[in-house]
Order: sequence, then structure tokens, then C-alpha cells
Amino acid sequence: MRTSIYVLFLCLCLITGFAGSPLLLAQELTPFQRAQLQHYLAIENHLTAEQRQLLSTSVRDSIKFAHELLDPPDGPGDDDGNLLLDLHSPGGISANSSGLNRSSSMFSVPGTSVNRGALLPLGQRGLVKISQPELELQFSRLGGFSDIQSSTARCGENVVTAYRSGIAPTLSELLPFLANPNLFPAQSLLGVAYSTNGGQTFTALPFLHAGPAVDFTQPGVILELGGNASVGCSTSGRFYVVNSPFNPNQITFPNGFEVDVLSFGAGISISEDGGQTWADPVPVVLKNQNHTIDSAFLATDPQHPNRLYVSYLDIDFSFFDPLVLPLDEPQLCPDTFMRIASEVVSSVDGGRTWSHPAVIREDCLPQQPSGAQGFHPASTRLAIGADGKVNAAYLLMVPVFGSDGTTVVDYHLEVHVRQSSNGARSFGHDVKVSDLVQIGAGDHSLRSTLQGFFAPADIPVIAVDPVSHGKSQNLYIAWADGRDNPQPDLAAPFGTYNYGDIVLSRSTDGGMTWSPPGAVSPTPAGFKGAGRDQFLPSIAVNARGTVVLCYYDRRNDPANNAFDRYCSISENQARTFHDVRQSSKTWTFGQSWDRLGSWLGDYDTIAPPSIQDNSADFFGSFGISGDDVTGIFGRSIQREQ
Repeated sequence: MRTSIYVLFLCLCLITGFAGSPLLLAQELTPFQRAQLQHYLAIENHLTAEQRQLLSTSVRDSIKFAHELLDPPDGPGDDDGNLLLDLHSPGGISANSSGLNRSSSMFSVPGTSVNRGALLPLGQRGLVKISQPELELQFSRLGGFSDIQSSTARCGENVVTAYRSGIAPTLSELLPFLANPNLFPAQSLLGVAYSTNGGQTFTALPFLHAGPAVDFTQPGVILELGGNASVGCSTSGRFYVVNSPFNPNQITFPNGFEVDVLSFGAGISISEDGGQTWADPVPVVLKNQNHTIDSAFLATDPQHPNRLYVSYLDIDFSFFDPLVLPLDEPQLCPDTFMRIASEVVSSVDGGRTWSHPAVIREDCLPQQPSGAQGFHPASTRLAIGADGKVNAAYLLMVPVFGSDGTTVVDYHLEVHVRQSSNGARSFGHDVKVSDLVQIGAGDHSLRSTLQGFFAPADIPVIAVDPVSHGKSQNLYIAWADGRDNPQPDLAAPFGTYNYGDIVLSRSTDGGMTWSPPGAVSPTPAGFKGAGRDQFLPSIAVNARGTVVLCYYDRRNDPANNAFDRYCSISENQARTFHDVRQSSKTWTFGQSWDRLGSWLGDYDTIAPPSIQDNSADFFGSFGISGDDVTGIFGRSIQREQ
């Protein structure tokens, strides 16, 4: 049976071309994939290099896949016409076949049987392995070897982690095909795992369920689940995974294969049993093909757990040369080239229904891509406080104009916050928290190029007291900043390499004013190297006011190559911090070893305990990419470890 499954798997790879498959050639693209390519081609042709920096890691990797698959280095010239392929096609299956059960902690792949809930024997108590990306090697040595970009939520003793999975695209296409060869399989890029004991052990599902497959003999709508996941929960049973991009596609088979990409948006999957099973995903926001929806982020109200908020980035071409569809919506930015907006939708009934989008910030770009671009809101992070106010933190890319007043000669970055007092129906004015000095090469885009040539996103993260502590509540914003240790570097675009610190700014007056940013764990005076990088922070606060900041760190390698995961913990409202190491040993980053541009993601999170369960620990998830240890890991975060 295993041999036949493997043969069918190889056939399926050639037929469907699952994400990241080295077997896929340009001429083997299905009509479905070609239809997707046409949309992304138009988008790529409209975006400048700076605007592409706004896209998430998941979508940016799709650009790399497109050129690898459609521009073979030994081929005769450019065969894709600069197409941008989205291989984060979302999708999913409702099928249990060949011994693979969505609710089982054991499942088989050719030649192996893996207990996905096993503790990792790393010699350090408490560190647990959540995902098993090495399963992909059972199918192909070139197929992939990492899971990235985790997000975690905790309610009671139940913990759920979702992540971009290397094996999910394969299994989500393989299972329905094996169950019924007449089914056109959808694809899910997301893996999901659950724990019933506070994160001591995890059971991983083969992929996040993404709806029914489509019969080849009938027209239908097939859903796609993208590679960005954001997790939340309302109760110990009810968990949510928001994903982006989320694309419903109308497929017609009887008179020839035709695909109509209906819309682009963000979707939500809901579990009522602590993550063990998941309902079909439904949209939280849908827009027509003139939009690209990316970087969705979920936040829940700690005082009213059924009140949910989802922010996202909308890149909108409706008002200049509509890409596919005629203009059928109000002109929010008339007579402009493009609209870039950070928007939010909300639900008051646990994700069953959703509001119309509200604007956190929007920018109307009046000139062609070669001209001035204005402010750019990047990925927005949300935090809801004890007073119910919605706090939105984001990074602005602010142009610096030359003497003619129109030519952009440089950019600088700023951390901003906006606040809503009416359930995210509208937002107040911008409050500038601080300038941001990029870490690494500091090339003034929205991603920093670090030693090792990978580019983590410069996204500020925000947290707020979930319960009242007096008349006002504390808000915290953290980001990676290179202001404290710039070093000369002839290879850097601006002549310096900025070793990064995780810095934090605090507001004690409800977000009106903010303290100067300060490093939570500065480089020790006795450090032997020139510097060390910290980057990609996550932050959370519990009901007692304990603040936890976690991040990737190179402090244990004077050469600034090897990685660790550290958390800084404060029990006095971020006045002082105590560091704890989360990883058991350093690892060396494996750049592009699985055809991804980078294993680093933008969504790694810390799950605080619910306010009803204040005695529980925080739980953090993160990625490790090393020679002998790789995947998504998690650990309870305690002051002394």
C-alpha cells in the first residue's frame, strides 16, 4: 500500500504542481495555476520594489518560486514574462483515507510512522517539538525541510499552534485524490497542532482543513488557504485560525477547464473542540480582483472573548487601470495610481458574522511607480485593552524628497499607533511613537538585510494590559532597532551594519504619549564580538501585568552567525527585564535549503494565559532551522528556567 501511495503521490505532483515541488515545469502548469498567474502578473507589473516590501514573507516567497519554476537558469531566455506566481494557494480537504485521520496523533507516510505528539529529546526540560517538516523528505530530497511562521493561542490547558507547513500542500492535494480521482483537490499551506495539557505535548494534524474538493464533472467553487496564519481563542474549546490570502475560485469543467478568480480576502477557520477538528473556512473580508489582501492578523478582546478583530493590508488598484474587473465600488481614492490601506473588520459573535471594513490608515498614491510614493502603512498589529479600545501599531515608510520637492532621494521609517474607542468603526489621529533605525544593512526598505543575507520584516508589535490597574493602563510597543551599535561596513548600501537590539517603548497614559525606546537586553559589556543581532520580537502581557518579549538572538556566537531564542520577562511594568533562554542550543541558519527565500516568518507569537486563568504560564512558539534540529517548537515561559 505504501508503494502505491508513493507512486500516486509522484503522479499527483506532476499533475497539480504543489507548492515548492521541484518536479513542476512551466509547461505543466494547470489552467487553474495559469489563471492565478495572470492576476499576479498584473499586480507585479504595478508594484515598485519598495511596495513589494509591504508583502508578507509568504507572498514574497511566491515571487521567488515563480521565477525559479518559470525562468529556469538553463532555459532559453525569459519564459514567464515576469509573472508572479502565488504558490501559497490556500485550499483544503475533507477526506480521511489511506489511514490518515485528521484527528489522529499518528499518521503514516511512505517508509515511516511518526508520533507527532512526542517530546523532542533535546536535553532541556520543557521544550517541545510541534511540527515535523522532515516528513517531506520521505517524498523527495528536494521537496522541503522546514516549517515557518508560527502563531499560537492558549485558553485554559488547551493550546493551538498554526504554521506554514512544508508537508501540508502535498497532503492536502494527495488525500482527496486518493479517496476519489475525480476530485479536483484544493490546497492548504497551513499546518495546525493542538495540546490539551498546556503545551507539554502536541498532536499535529496533516494540514488545516480547507473545505471540500470539487468534482471534475460539476462546476463549483474551490477555496485556497494562504501561508499566513494568526491564531486566537475565546474559550478552552473555541479556537480560530485566520489566514491570508483567502481566495474563492469558480471552476467550470464540463465545457473545458475554466477558472474565474472570484475574489481575494482573508478567511477564518473555527474549532469547537480545542483544535482537534475544524469547520470549513469562511471569509472575514472579500474584495474583487482589483485588490490584494495580505498579512491578516487576529486579536480577541480579553474582556469579551467573542469580540474579534482582524487587520489586514489592502493593495488596491481599483482607481487606476482596473486589472480584471470593471470598477464596481465607491472611489475611496479618486484619480490616483494606487491605494494602500491598513483596514480592520470585527465580529461580536465569535466569528460568525463580520463588519464592513474600517480604515486604520490609507494612502492614495497619485503618481506612477517611478515617482513619489507617500506614506506606506505596512503590516498592522492589534491589541485590545481592558477598556475595550483597539490599539493598532504599524510602521510607516516616509519618503525624503530632493530639492525639487517631487523626487524621492531616500526613506526613513517611523513607528506609529492609532486607537479606536468605538469597536474599530473609526480610528483617531496618528501618534508617532519613535523613529526606527533599521538593523543590519539598513537599506531603508521595509525589511532589513542581516548577516547571512536573509530579510526579516520590520514590524512593530504591541501589547496592552488586559485588566485595569488603576486609572490608566499600560501599552507597550517593541521592535528591532539598530541605533545603539552601528559599525562601519564597506559592503552595506549606506556604509554601516547596525547590530540590532529589541527595544521597547511604553505608554502609561492610555497611548497618548510614549517613552523613548530602550533595549530590553543590551549587548553585555564583556561581549567578545563586534556585536550581535536580535530581531523579530513577539510580546504579550498577562492579567498581573507581567510583560514577556521573545525574539531571535545571536548573543552566544561572537561571529554573529548562530541563532538562539530568548525571552525577556518583566514583572514591574517593563522597568527591568530578566532574560531566559528558550532554545536548548544554538543553530546555524539554513538559507534557501528548502527553496523558500527564508525560514523566518512574521507571525511567531507568545500566548498569554486568559484573564480567567491567571496562574497559568505564557506559551511561546518559534522556528528552528538547523542541520539536525528543525521545525516549529514551543515552550512554557517562566521567570526561572
